[in-house]
Amino acid sequence: MEPGKLVWLTNEETGELIDYFGAAEFLMGGDEPLSADMLEEMREAAKMLVINLKPRYMFKPVGLSLGQGGISAEFSAGRSLMLSGKSIQEHLFGAGEAVAGCLTIGEGADHLISMLQHDGYMLKALFADALANAAVERLRVKLEQDVKETLGVSVGWLFGIGYGDLPLDLQRDFLSCMGAEEELGITATEKMILCPSKSVTGFLNLKIEEGEVKEACNGRCSRCSRRETCHIFGGKP
Repeated sequence: MEPGKLVWLTNEETGELIDYFGAAEFLMGGDEPLSADMLEEMREAAKMLVINLKPRYMFKPVGLSLGQGGISAEFSAGRSLMLSGKSIQEHLFGAGEAVAGCLTIGEGADHLISMLQHDGYMLKALFADALANAAVERLRVKLEQDVKETLGVSVGWLFGIGYGDLPLDLQRDFLSCMGAEEELGITATEKMILCPSKSVTGFLNLKIEEGEVKEACNGRCSRCSRRETCHIFGGKP
């Protein structure tokens, strides 16, 4: 099994995570344009946010085997995690391997949003939160691309712990298997909420070639041709 990889983004790479269009989609679904005044507020929020970001991620190939309680993911000798539920089985498509990954944009985003709310700058806090969510999405894409280039494999998307019917209570065990607390500073509360909150953990599926690449989920439900019959999110678009 190949070793994993740990990445901390540079200042220049961090700036590339700011996505105004993505933030607007989080806020308004992309249906209506923001006013000039709102755009200015968002730009000010972005300037404050970007200097508070410390984006980093890690990933590691894991072996998979079908067990009595679901899919067993082997992180290393003696370190495995049982993944139960139909959602994760649908996502991994019965492959013998997957890639475990986790990412965060850092605790600075949480602190900034909390400070803006405390000081009464509610609109700016709302924009900072939307921009932070959009930054997480861009960081997820960057992780997925890095997996492809580093491991030389074709992968789908990062299926998060707690998605579908994959139990959220796997969160702490996943972080432990990855060494994410030591390497990235990601922890989980007793209710399995990630800290920093703008963090994601989960599994990337390998696209298996059987003459043609089997269709896989891309994580964008509203644009998916399979949304009506999806086993992951219960057929909800």
